[in-house]
Amino acid sequence: MSVRPDEAFRRAVSRRDLLWGPAITCHLLSAASVLLGGVTLLNVAALLETWLGHAGGFDQSTIRQTIVLFSGSGTEPEFLPRSVSLLLVGTLLWVLYRFTAHLAESSAHRVARGIGDRFRSALFRQHLRIGPGDVDGRSTTSIYERTTDDVARVSAATADTLIRLGRDTLAATLCLVLALLVDGVLALQCLLLPAALLAWLVVRDRTARQRHLQALADETELADNEIAESLAHVRLASGYGAEGLAGDQFSAAQAHSTQLTTSRHRRHALGRTIRQGLTAITASVILFLVSRRVLLDTTSAVLLDLPSAFVLLASIAGLLRALDRRTELPVIAERASLAAARIYEYLDRVPPVSQAVGARFLQPLADEVRFEAVIWQPTDDVPAMKGLDLAIPAGETTALLSVDPREARVVAWLLARFIDPHGGRVLIDGQDIATGTLESLRAEVLVVAGDGGCFQGTVLDNICCGRPEGGLSRATEAAKAVHAHHFISKLPQGYETWLGEDNVVLDAGQAYRIGLARALARDPALLVIEEPGTALDEDTKSLLGDTYDRLIAGRTVIFLPTRLSTVRRADRVVLVHEGQVAETGRHEDLVRSSDLYRHWEYTRFNAFGAVPVVSSTS
Repeated sequence: MSVRPDEAFRRAVSRRDLLWGPAITCHLLSAASVLLGGVTLLNVAALLETWLGHAGGFDQSTIRQTIVLFSGSGTEPEFLPRSVSLLLVGTLLWVLYRFTAHLAESSAHRVARGIGDRFRSALFRQHLRIGPGDVDGRSTTSIYERTTDDVARVSAATADTLIRLGRDTLAATLCLVLALLVDGVLALQCLLLPAALLAWLVVRDRTARQRHLQALADETELADNEIAESLAHVRLASGYGAEGLAGDQFSAAQAHSTQLTTSRHRRHALGRTIRQGLTAITASVILFLVSRRVLLDTTSAVLLDLPSAFVLLASIAGLLRALDRRTELPVIAERASLAAARIYEYLDRVPPVSQAVGARFLQPLADEVRFEAVIWQPTDDVPAMKGLDLAIPAGETTALLSVDPREARVVAWLLARFIDPHGGRVLIDGQDIATGTLESLRAEVLVVAGDGGCFQGTVLDNICCGRPEGGLSRATEAAKAVHAHHFISKLPQGYETWLGEDNVVLDAGQAYRIGLARALARDPALLVIEEPGTALDEDTKSLLGDTYDRLIAGRTVIFLPTRLSTVRRADRVVLVHEGQVAETGRHEDLVRSSDLYRHWEYTRFNAFGAVPVVSSTS
């Protein structure tokens, strides 16, 4: 990981985020709630004083005088009116206390949501730079997990930290002041043992947590890699009949991951048990000291009555609870640090493609596309390009095939500059596309993803991509050309119908036709079409032939086909195997002359082949 786990949360949420800006509102509301809580406590003590009926000697302590002031004892012995008024005031104070505490928590969650939104925006921008080069979909899965689960953990930890920094710190201070005002010596005696235990816990956790967290992060990453590697080798296992071995390896990796999770939970449970045991011992000692002072200690100059004892006990309990919550901050940071480290691991990745300094505008394709000795070597098991040489004349329709479908996808991605070669060049009319602007390249080389789906937005937005030029007329014309206008017109609001999971969801065939309409509306010089891997509906299949004829006219088209009829339609078939062009020619010629091509056709379209059948009807 690029960021140490113990540092990741501090990097994600700075002191400024926790102390300044929107966080100030949270802290002010926390202060108000704490003060209201203190006044409520004094009100309860005053009510207790009224009920006990002590009316004399109220000059023994500052807190005692305050209780008398609240209760009105010693002035008018009207028990019922005084009790009712104290109850009403106490109820109002409690409501105000809970209301301000709720507002403080809401404010903390607003700050946390702001930080979450900041991370989601950063992750999205990074995915726009990295995601197009995701050949096998791993990056998409990775960004989804980080944008949802990891950001949620960081946001939740931020809210908890804000509350503990503000409300619990102020509550501890107020409770300490109240306890000292009641009886300073007794308060210090009661706090001596908890303070020693708390210091021991803090030192103990501080010495072990950083080391444990780093080791846990390393072990967790290793376990996740073991599971991912087991899943990645499924094709190898099937090819050699080694499913049993693969299953054993996956079970072992899963057991390792489960062991780590169990160990982490056991550690947290042990910590909670120790804390609860120490809390029980501390509470017993404090109750003993206060009870002895109230019942048995007749030598003290100041009598500790029950209302004052109640305030003392409540203050110490509040102080210890606030301190205990404050000591949980490292635990909260620990839980969020692994999530934050995963976020930064993605954000710190260097994008595979960037615009060159002094990049020039790329002119529309007029002559040919050429791959010259292209080398592309990923760091994982994605197929590599090993000196690929390929020329595609302008105006030609090419079917780009490969035994491993990802190889053909790599070639297409190199042309669109979703990824860059590690050696060699990709040329359009003799100009290296790496020297051109990304804007001009993406305007002339457009990729239609077969399973790309639709954007969140209206049908019109999906076809025009947010560009107002032409508007509805341009979208309608493009939709009619790809035979999408008919089903669009039947949608609830036609072209203004919102698409997405929470609105209208199109089937695979309809979404594919929307993608083709989007491409036609952009009118690129070179069009890369990746056909869907899922089975299309009969309506879509019956119309694709005419749709392709309209798309092909006047432009260069490269198909990544999943339908045999599309392969037959192409002017030329290019078969890539092991990083190089293995075969090239017409479909009919290659079927007769190439064993490798016949193998490719058999595995794709024979009902008894190793690869599931994809419809070959037009």
